[in-house]
Amino acid sequence: MQLIPSLDLRGGRVVRLRHGDPDRMTTYDLEPEAWLEGLVRAGAQRIHLVDLDGAFGEPRQPLFRRIPRRWPEVRFQLGGGLRTRGAVEDALAEGFDAVVGTLAVERPAELAALPPGRVVLALDLKVGRLCVRGWQSLADCADAEVFEALRSLGFDQALVTDVGRDGTLEGPGLEAIRRVAREGFQVQASGGLRDLADLQGLASEPGVTGAIVGRALLEGRLDLSDPGLRPFLGGV
Repeated sequence: MQLIPSLDLRGGRVVRLRHGDPDRMTTYDLEPEAWLEGLVRAGAQRIHLVDLDGAFGEPRQPLFRRIPRRWPEVRFQLGGGLRTRGAVEDALAEGFDAVVGTLAVERPAELAALPPGRVVLALDLKVGRLCVRGWQSLADCADAEVFEALRSLGFDQALVTDVGRDGTLEGPGLEAIRRVAREGFQVQASGGLRDLADLQGLASEPGVTGAIVGRALLEGRLDLSDPGLRPFLGGV
């Protein structure tokens, strides 16, 4: 299982939301590219970028467009506001290794013929239901229908967030993670991760291939220089 640092931007600033709520936002006094440089130097091989402006229907963050070219040795994946096939294709053309989006939930057929290895499905659960559009709305169709449609298209990688745990440092939402893994998806687990013990616990969960870590790194609860984290910085 691979540790995947996460960087969320809102208005060009490094932030974390609690439960995905823009009114419950913590802002960090960090320069985004300097923070990324530190992650790369510490050995991060894959980094998850979240464009919160795009997620809330505003113009995309211009900074993100140049990041893959600056650190070509790192695999970057991008999420936030990629709600059309064209937006997904543009992000891939900009050099992102993979894109993450709820387009998969709203209109899965639009993903047809895209390379499955470069699409990470955003399967985010709120009160036990798939949600979309910056976690502000529940999906219109039944979860089982979405899972079946995505599997039929050949997609099997998913980033799973238990919205009720996101930004809380209360531990991963194992019920949501296990639910999606049982559907046959390889899961990047996101939300609530606190410490090395949480990482070790996730590594023992069937189907979990990655752990997204944001606030715990920003607030120093986890440090990539810790020897205990080294086994989690490899992967694919």
